Amino acid sequence: MKPRGRRPGRGWLLAGGDACVAAGLFALVVVVRRLLSLPGTLGRLPASNLPLELPWLALVAFATVAALWLAATYDEPLASVKERGGLLVAALVAGGLLVAAYFFAGRAVPRTVLLVYVPLLSFALGGWRSFAEVLAPIGTRTVLVLGSGEDARRAAEALRSGQITGHSLAGWSEGVSLEEVTAAQDVIFASDRPEDRPRLVALLERSLENDFDLWILPGLADIVSSRAVTKSLADLPLTPVATRGASLFAFAWRRSLDILLGTLLLLAAAPVLLAVTLVVALGSRGAPWIRQRRVGRGGREFLLWKVRTMRADAEAQTGPTLSGPDDERVTRTGVLLRRTRLDELPQLLHVVGGSMSLIGPRPERPEFVATYENEIPAYRLRHALKPGLTGLAQVMGAYATQPDVKLRYDLGYLFHWTPLLDVFILLRTVVTVLKGSGI
Repeated sequence: MKPRGRRPGRGWLLAGGDACVAAGLFALVVVVRRLLSLPGTLGRLPASNLPLELPWLALVAFATVAALWLAATYDEPLASVKERGGLLVAALVAGGLLVAAYFFAGRAVPRTVLLVYVPLLSFALGGWRSFAEVLAPIGTRTVLVLGSGEDARRAAEALRSGQITGHSLAGWSEGVSLEEVTAAQDVIFASDRPEDRPRLVALLERSLENDFDLWILPGLADIVSSRAVTKSLADLPLTPVATRGASLFAFAWRRSLDILLGTLLLLAAAPVLLAVTLVVALGSRGAPWIRQRRVGRGGREFLLWKVRTMRADAEAQTGPTLSGPDDERVTRTGVLLRRTRLDELPQLLHVVGGSMSLIGPRPERPEFVATYENEIPAYRLRHALKPGLTGLAQVMGAYATQPDVKLRYDLGYLFHWTPLLDVFILLRTVVTVLKGSGI
């Protein structure tokens, strides 16, 4: 586990100091190399070979900060970073990044500069970080261990004895008690009892609303089914529970896709949408488009546009009712529109407008959401994302897939999102539309 700084500006302070140290040291090494010739070299370094203008020094600073971030030195105490050689690793990575950056810029970093700069950078960063540790200490985070069994006992003992730098034990509850969560900054779920699984769901929901990090001590099934474990508590494997799909980077990535790709799709679909609208208007009575209340991100409702695929009075007698594959209320034109997903084209307006995304859980009607939230644990978690025009459930499931099964796909997307997964979903969406399958 890696503690976060107790002062809000600690990360910026470290990064700013790292950048200044890196750029200043690089400039010093280059200037010395221009004045002195080293053994085994052809002479002094010509000034034209390695410029020291501000853009080049900024490149050096950026490469160093990026290397320190990759080496995970910003959320650990200095003692832990030094113990595992993090600063030396970061200096080596920074050297490699500089070589690559200068190469793509059409220049080369002399080997003598690198041989002097890299080891000195490790020492210089160590000196600066020692001073920064006094200015902005990393602090201690309190950890609550929830669960029974040997793993939970080991975790609690390691925290109680002070083995985990930057962490202390807030409490250990063998019964998973949600009332104790507010007293901790980190929560470790360490129970393999089936009766505690519903409480894990409640913990997941609360972690989205409160400022604490949730971790799981995984069992054998968790290890086999999830990604490799790269965190630990003492010698115990530890898996962070992170809503990757709801991160700032994920939202920025999807919003970029929504604006760029969504706009292109809307322009390309405009003639098709016009033709579909005319066919529906001529084929049955009623407005060709309808608006339905749907639940979006954060549980907020919005009005969603769709091309009408049912009779105009389809819900006059029954009210909101789920549609099945052989629903008699669906018109003949509607069957084709649903199979090809052409009835969803107006939702591109919501995608470009920002109330929906190209990829995400499908938005459900409020009446159904209220039922699902009462019957299905963790259903509210899907509202951490914007609703999508397509999603993992839509390209992996069948039309009649039950809500609890769809939820598993949605949560898989929420907790294991990557940009490549979005690419996969978009490609599979094309296949799904061509095959006329999916949800």
